[in-house]
Amino acid sequence: MDDDRFDPQLRKALCRYEVISAYVAARPRRGQKKRMLEQLAAREWKDEHGEPLKVEAETLRSWARRYRKWGLQGLLDQPRAQRTVSALSPEQIDLLCSLKREVPERSLDRIIEIAEGMKLVEPGVVRRSTLHRVLRRAGISQRACRIPDSHDLDRFQAAFPNDLWQSDMLVGPWLPDPERPGKMRRAYLYAFLDDHSRLLLHGRFSFKGDLPALELVFRRCLQKFGVPSRVYYDNGQTYRSNHMRQIVATVGIHRLVFTQPHRPMGHGKIEALNHFIRSAFLAELSASPSLTTLDAINEAFLAWADTEYNRRVHSETDEQPLERWRAGADKVRYADEELLRQAFLFHDHRSPDKAGVFSLFGHRYQVSPRLARRRIEVRYDPEALDEIEVWLEGRFVERVRLLDIEPHRRPRAPRTQEAPTAAAPATPTADWLFHLVERRRREGFVEPTPRQADADRARARKEADDLVLALLHEHLHPDVVDEDLARSHLDRFGPFDPDRARTVLERLLASDLPKDSHVTVVLERIRDELQAGGAS
Repeated sequence: MDDDRFDPQLRKALCRYEVISAYVAARPRRGQKKRMLEQLAAREWKDEHGEPLKVEAETLRSWARRYRKWGLQGLLDQPRAQRTVSALSPEQIDLLCSLKREVPERSLDRIIEIAEGMKLVEPGVVRRSTLHRVLRRAGISQRACRIPDSHDLDRFQAAFPNDLWQSDMLVGPWLPDPERPGKMRRAYLYAFLDDHSRLLLHGRFSFKGDLPALELVFRRCLQKFGVPSRVYYDNGQTYRSNHMRQIVATVGIHRLVFTQPHRPMGHGKIEALNHFIRSAFLAELSASPSLTTLDAINEAFLAWADTEYNRRVHSETDEQPLERWRAGADKVRYADEELLRQAFLFHDHRSPDKAGVFSLFGHRYQVSPRLARRRIEVRYDPEALDEIEVWLEGRFVERVRLLDIEPHRRPRAPRTQEAPTAAAPATPTADWLFHLVERRRREGFVEPTPRQADADRARARKEADDLVLALLHEHLHPDVVDEDLARSHLDRFGPFDPDRARTVLERLLASDLPKDSHVTVVLERIRDELQAGGAS
């Protein structure tokens, strides 16, 4: 998703999270909170437009309280009824924009100080919020980038496992393109390294150098090894995206750390890992003629990482990376799987037409009639657009599927001309990577696929739906319990919490709901009560 289309309110909430992230991550004890808040308030921050931002300690305390209670959603501003710049005349607006264009580094306060000091405007006429909207409307609110210095970085080491992760993209081998027979395509590797232990957390080759490819690796690292305090990236677009910042804020990672602009080299650890991968893994591919697909190479890479890299003594630490990480595993914090799933979904806004139909990436979906012509939020996995979630005012409403499925292109006619027969490759003397794969298989280790979490979630949803169906059979008349209709409704609007659903249903039946009501009517009443906070 393009950063220019990223929700401005969500960008503001992400900036607020960056301010309080150290306080949230530290979890100071009683007696230490006030001092830490005052230290953070004494610093100068930058808002979502790069302008200086000063925040009072009590404001920080309020943001932290809202984040702990409602998550990232709690850092959003309440919508205002009207936002205008009618207090300024067109001449004053042109003047303020000229002041900014002359020196792009000028901050809001500096522009106001100049305009008032030179008597270009009356004192008190221009407010910071008004000036900010003026500059933003003109597209000149961003500060100019600073020229990085040439000072080298010092050496350091994280104090404990998951204190700092590093990641980078490595150019991989050319592989046969499965979508275009006879063509080759470059593969790329995303990998994550734990700074303290040098543990290779996870890596995956992909044909796409975009954000979803990185996210599959990042999500798998979080599932396997818990949540890091910080993540260290270069300045690549996939790492700098607002969606990556959203993931970090939702999961509760302290902050993102980036390399200096125009100096992608970090402190040597991830670069040393990439060099080792080139010499110890990629070089071995020439001796493994069977590794010609992404799945085969990824299986071989995980086998190499688990049995070769992570279990050999590191020259810097004099310990095996896996053993060094396990020695400090008592400090590791794991994230809830549902929270991880929500964190990695992309967010966008749509306004369905009067029939409840809207489009997303060329696909059409249809929501319930009550959401027609309303501004809704859609959350989706860009690699699984067959089903997306619909949210309204920060609450989940329903799950919708494709309204119609059209092929992207007509299938090509089968080739009648036989391809020339290639010479059989020579048998390698030592297929080391294939040996590692077989050794890993013999040990009985099976690496879960990146979609394994989705399968587990579907299984949990089915178990919850089964409990709700049993609840309907228990309390309603047998003639009205249509299991197909009930499962279809739960598949779209569920899952419902079985315990809360039981409490709500028993209360409804005791008041005004007949036992022979249609099953969809009963489920609608339960859904409305649960979304309104009933039985909480």
